[in-house]
Amino acid sequence: MADASRPAEQGKAILPGFAVDVSHQEVDQILTELEEIYTNQPTAWLAVKDIGLMLAHMWYEDLDEFEDAIKGSFEDFVKALPHCETDEQGGKLVFRLKPPAPVSSRRQLKLTLEVKSRLDLRRVLLKAPDARLVIPSMEFEIGVDNKRAINSLYNHLAVAKQNLSFHAEANAASLPAEEHLSILETIEQLSKLLDVDEPYTLVVHDPSGLSELKPADGATIEWGGPALGAPGYRAAFDPDDPVPAATMADAD
Repeated sequence: MADASRPAEQGKAILPGFAVDVSHQEVDQILTELEEIYTNQPTAWLAVKDIGLMLAHMWYEDLDEFEDAIKGSFEDFVKALPHCETDEQGGKLVFRLKPPAPVSSRRQLKLTLEVKSRLDLRRVLLKAPDARLVIPSMEFEIGVDNKRAINSLYNHLAVAKQNLSFHAEANAASLPAEEHLSILETIEQLSKLLDVDEPYTLVVHDPSGLSELKPADGATIEWGGPALGAPGYRAAFDPDDPVPAATMADAD
């Protein structure tokens, strides 16, 4: 939930990133429908406003109610998505889903971001199915999944916290006391990370090279060997690979 005691972080605008109080379920539902609509259209570019109206009429009374739910305009929502590209055509904002680069041209990546305030948690992370999101300071990891996950950094962490809470509650009677206490301590630590009581580092390890952070200002990316599925792939990221580290802004 948004913290009313932090007025500088409130407001309707989503960019950069998502508002921290847009729920994971809401974002996931919108993205699922957005991609379904896009893949069933005959044109490469679609008008953002038209698609926004289509989505609004699925679950809301009108576009205003839809934009109230996502805490900003649908145009800004689409602009914040790492896997979408926008353009002005014929006086309209249009978008398309960016096709992934061929596996032969991709490299493993390690993306590092220092979270300094709650504003950093508004950034949107496209976490590839094979990627891991690691918090070194607490030796915590959001592991690989069987699908791509696109959400604010806040929601990536909030969902992990929620899943741990469900696990601790459902298995309280069967878990060893020490393990149960450890889970509760992790949940408490994640709560502090969501509040950004102090700066901390997030690291994305991605063997497929498909993960992306938006906006990426101040983040650092290190390129490793050939990506997962490419000739010459090695399972571990090799930091000694000759490709130099660069800021994400420089890498674009």
